[in-house]
Amino acid sequence: MADELLLKAQGIAQRFHESGTVSQTTMREINKIVDEAIQEEKLKAFAESSAQRIRALREKEKISQGVLARLINMSANSIQKWERDETKPTGAALILLMLIEEKGLQVIC
Repeated sequence: MADELLLKAQGIAQRFHESGTVSQTTMREINKIVDEAIQEEKLKAFAESSAQRIRALREKEKISQGVLARLINMSANSIQKWERDETKPTGAALILLMLIEEKGLQVIC
């Protein structure tokens, strides 16, 4: 979970916002920081357990390594290495894999 202090600070800011002390613009910025921290934690968690999760994702969607590779613009060799835990997905590929896991293939097709 996102840093507990960050979440507590967001809660405090929200209460100040409700009382009129913190502006809507400031609240949006605080929420953006918290959302980015949560997203970063999700990406790290996916990357750490990517081998099993990618295999499970493919099985759930009933697609081969080659099909997944084409969908996310990677090589089938990369998918194989990820599933054998020889390497980890990074960058855009990591984000796409996480989106597919959360929302299904329709999110990128």
